[in-house]
Amino acid sequence: MNALAWNCRGLGNSRTVQELCNFVKLHHPKLIFLSETRMSASRSKNLRWKFGLKNSLAVDSDGLIGGLVLFWDESICVSLLSQGERYIDVLVCESPDDVPWRATFVYGEPRVENRRDMWELLRSLCGAWSDPWMVIGDFSEAMWQYERFSETPRPERQMMDFREILSHCDLHDLGFSGLPWTYNNNQGGRRNVRVRLDRGVANTDWSARFPVASAQHLTTPRSDHKALLLAIMWEREEELATIIEKAWQKRNPGSDLGALSLALKTVTKDLRAWSREKFGQVTRQLEQLRNNLETLERDDPLSNREAILQTKKDLDELLYREAMMWLQRSRITWLKEGDRNTKYFHRKARWRARNNHIKKLKREDGSWCSDQKEMQGTATNYFEHLFTRDTGIDPQDSWFDRAHYFSPD
Repeated sequence: MNALAWNCRGLGNSRTVQELCNFVKLHHPKLIFLSETRMSASRSKNLRWKFGLKNSLAVDSDGLIGGLVLFWDESICVSLLSQGERYIDVLVCESPDDVPWRATFVYGEPRVENRRDMWELLRSLCGAWSDPWMVIGDFSEAMWQYERFSETPRPERQMMDFREILSHCDLHDLGFSGLPWTYNNNQGGRRNVRVRLDRGVANTDWSARFPVASAQHLTTPRSDHKALLLAIMWEREEELATIIEKAWQKRNPGSDLGALSLALKTVTKDLRAWSREKFGQVTRQLEQLRNNLETLERDDPLSNREAILQTKKDLDELLYREAMMWLQRSRITWLKEGDRNTKYFHRKARWRARNNHIKKLKREDGSWCSDQKEMQGTATNYFEHLFTRDTGIDPQDSWFDRAHYFSPD
């Protein structure tokens, strides 16, 4: 099972929604948590149909500040424990026979002077809880100095407070793959700040239950925060061990680091192929642009700033074109741009194909036929009769019969 958490910086933009639709098609998350939606709970809940997820919980924004929403698939059971303007706390049960585990989705306090309020919230949520617990989202704080990439260091006291509350709650970092930061202020030169603010943490019991859970930073042009994808249930796929074993056997003999690196690349390649077959295909162009963006940001984000901005613009344009493709296919010209619903257009395009299909025809006696061969014969006979000359009618007689209708003029 995959879970997606993202500070999306507003859900009012159709391209942000389109990016989320692409994440859903690619990664098939059963849980989606979005912070800073900047819209009412009722509006954000309505987006669940676009992602194919029928259930939701939401917290209103304060104008253009804040706002949370949690979507989940109907195949899992989610029960609300509590919620507030900066968190949603639930119990998750993946099947009736499973023991539920706790998931808390957070949106940290951006103002430094109020950040301790978030740590006290975690302390109160922890209480005497000893069962499996996972917390994920934008904490608005780094744990260590090496997680910040900037000419100015982050105050050590702030990070120490964060580490202390995680230690108090027995929560440890789940690690990540991808770029080493999740937030970029997109400023140039010395003003640029990149830092890891978004993460997943879990207690010992949760990690013991899901020992191979992994987090991935997803590059996107639609927010200054990267999306966080948490893969939770790979260990339940019976094929996985076989796939890894076969891929490992392909390695070249040798015990040096080069041979080990090649072996790991082979395993990664085979796992990606298996994942695409098992969990769905990714749009090639979007994937290539995201990879290019990640490479540019990893190599030298300051020197590559212009290329990064251009790649983000290309990604944005591609998301727009994808939405317009479904707009044109659905032949809905009366809907205003900016109010597009991708799921809606997908459905309209498919329904148009269905509506173009003839299901039954009326016979001459007024009854209906639905058999394909009979409908072919009925249609053929109708048009043959329609365009066949009636030998009982003389055109000359017809003309003289109607001549008195015309005046000499």
